[in-house]
Amino acid sequence: MTRAYPSGTVVAAHVWPSAEQVPVPVDELVLDWGGPVGDRHHGLTMKSDVRQRRHYPPGTEIRNHRQVTIVAAEELAQISAAMGIPAVEPGLVAENLYVTGVPELTATPHLTRMVFAGGAVLLLGGPNLPCTVAGALIERVHGSRPSAFPKAAIGRRGLAGWVEHPGVVRPGERFELRAP
Repeated sequence: MTRAYPSGTVVAAHVWPSAEQVPVPVDELVLDWGGPVGDRHHGLTMKSDVRQRRHYPPGTEIRNHRQVTIVAAEELAQISAAMGIPAVEPGLVAENLYVTGVPELTATPHLTRMVFAGGAVLLLGGPNLPCTVAGALIERVHGSRPSAFPKAAIGRRGLAGWVEHPGVVRPGERFELRAP
């Protein structure tokens, strides 16, 4: 008997180059060992920040476990409703992948694999914490306070992860989630 895994579809892909003010849509998200090529979070390592303060002094070089961020359209619809805005459009919260089909994506267990039809694989490290950086991006479009987003997005902000197997991911591509 084969086990059924949750599956979905990539709606949109984005990178946020360091020189740009906002994330930009791409026709294909090229993933190498450092994450999405051309994205400001690309790299095998990162500097620790407030998220790791219990473990490392700020600025300590650590493994980059936030190479890729993924959000679900269904969860962003809930966030939009909580904020009283029409929609959180693809790319607006600086995600790399905007997907549909997994309505409780943020609750996905740590170390679940996101396996794309084209062969790329992401290892999901857990929930992406809501922040005012994304809130400021929403403010530019909808005029909401930057602090409104983190409050509305708790438990619905999507996931962060890293590349386990490089490849290319395109809008329209199917994926499945495989439990650890």
